[in-house]
Amino acid sequence: MKILIFVLGLLLAANAYADTMDLDKIVVTTSRLAQNDYKLSSDVTVIDEDAIDASTARTVSQLLSEQPGINIYDNSTPKTATIDIRGFGDTANRNVLVLVNDRKVNPVDISGPDLLQIPLDSVRRIEIIRGAGTVLYGDNAVGGVVNIITKEGKGKLSGKIGGTYGSYDARGAHAEISGSAHNISYYAHSQYDDQRGYRQNSDVLSKDFNSRLSTQISDRLKLSLDTTWHQDEYGLPGGLSLAQIDQYSRRATVNPGDKASTKDRALQATFDFKPWPQDFEFGHFVLDASFRDRDTYSVFYTGGEFATKRAANTLGITGKYIFDQTIFERQVNLVTGVDYYKTDQEILGSGSSTDNLTITKEEVGAYISSELEIWDHLFVTGGDRYQKTYYTFNQNNLGTPAYTKQSPDKNAAMVGAKYEYAKSSNVFFNIEQTFRFLATDEWYDTFTGLNTGLKQQSGTQYEAGIKHNFNGTVTAHLTPYVTKLRNEIFFDPGAGGGFGSNSNYDRTLRKGLEFGQTTDILKFVQLDRLNKWNFFTGYTYQDAKFDGGAYDDKRIPMVPSHEANAGMAVGFFDRYEASLIGRYVGSRFAINDTNNITSPIKPYY
Repeated sequence: MKILIFVLGLLLAANAYADTMDLDKIVVTTSRLAQNDYKLSSDVTVIDEDAIDASTARTVSQLLSEQPGINIYDNSTPKTATIDIRGFGDTANRNVLVLVNDRKVNPVDISGPDLLQIPLDSVRRIEIIRGAGTVLYGDNAVGGVVNIITKEGKGKLSGKIGGTYGSYDARGAHAEISGSAHNISYYAHSQYDDQRGYRQNSDVLSKDFNSRLSTQISDRLKLSLDTTWHQDEYGLPGGLSLAQIDQYSRRATVNPGDKASTKDRALQATFDFKPWPQDFEFGHFVLDASFRDRDTYSVFYTGGEFATKRAANTLGITGKYIFDQTIFERQVNLVTGVDYYKTDQEILGSGSSTDNLTITKEEVGAYISSELEIWDHLFVTGGDRYQKTYYTFNQNNLGTPAYTKQSPDKNAAMVGAKYEYAKSSNVFFNIEQTFRFLATDEWYDTFTGLNTGLKQQSGTQYEAGIKHNFNGTVTAHLTPYVTKLRNEIFFDPGAGGGFGSNSNYDRTLRKGLEFGQTTDILKFVQLDRLNKWNFFTGYTYQDAKFDGGAYDDKRIPMVPSHEANAGMAVGFFDRYEASLIGRYVGSRFAINDTNNITSPIKPYY
């Protein structure tokens, strides 16, 4: 807190200097209405097309790993990449919400959002909100929200083809077309990627196609249609003990036959309309309707063949009303709406797996969030969400079919304030309640069966922060936060008679500090041949621990205390760019080491 007060005083002293700046406006939509990023009262990062082009990343997960406060880890393949924001470790893929064009892509099971099926070449912008987004988005949005926005067609018909070749004989190719004419825009992208992993049995073969078609029928109505198609096959190399590394090498696997595959298809239609007369502005409505068909297969040979097929069909309908106007010279921003998702998931085992059941998850949520300017540049924010989830378990693997229902509900509220003390700069604080409903395979386990005694996760997040822009030369942000959770859902290796099982932990506590800055060096040094020279750094401190109970004061596995990044991007002759980016991730305990008894995983950079 002393650091925050010091920086606040320093930045306020620069107020007069900042008032003269003329900045580009970056509009973000993770607030569920379009706002300039510097107006948001939260820790937000926008990765635009220029930043994507300047990055050395070739996948979405690699690009996200370059951002401060985001830890990306995987099981030796990009297919299994997990986004962790604010220290959730092994449960991060259920506590961080990922959207594609505002469509929720987190599956109903524990597998987490699949970043591989979003080719980076088709991405126009990525918006990252660190911290809770439960009031706006409901389930999964506990640690943060990532909204990936794909490209749209514009201008004359154009096309692009490309190819890649890399280490271990990796190869790929992609093609795209885009354009617009007569109020219709079109974009299509196709990609083939054959990645050969560093580890044995870590190869990934993926094929993707996605498109966006939109038409502006009138000033009052816009329609768009998004399609995605993805297919992949990949190996599962598994972990290695120190003894196995010494015996076989770091690249080896002891599971050469373990593999998995995915087919994922989705269709989304969006209607943005204003039902009012032409000369009357009173907000607008947005309606999204989506359907997703996702099939997965995995097989493991440890102790015999153990194979599982999962098929999930998801229907989603979301509607919202957005009001963003000035009334009596005061800004009023309001968004309210209803979210509905229904997923039918079939789980069928073969070999040693006896799974044979259907799980239905139906979610209904209603929310409202508003921001009101009560004094010049002083805003108060507030919101509330009520959500109810209906689970149905139809078990056919028990000889006699068993039919079970659960219908938990949760409420979450949010309150906060911000003061825009200078142009494009603000200080803020937020208090937001959070919740997360159980994933389908947290209720059910192959070995222990159905456990309806588990509780839904809830909690409260406290955060404060400051964003400041020094005349467009240096932008900086600092955000300390505290997150307290009750009944956090995690895999307890000490439960289930030594086999481990999903459990609720009474209390967990996360404290942290996020800092980042970007400097435009050309504002200090003028070089004729350079048109861009940016230097950026970031640092994140995380203290994530169990609070009370059997693991009191133990660190939550897979959460590093320290993360840092730094980089530089240079543009020259108006045609070329070069970038150098570095990342450091501190030591952390391995997955499931809730007692912190093994040697921590070494830090890396």
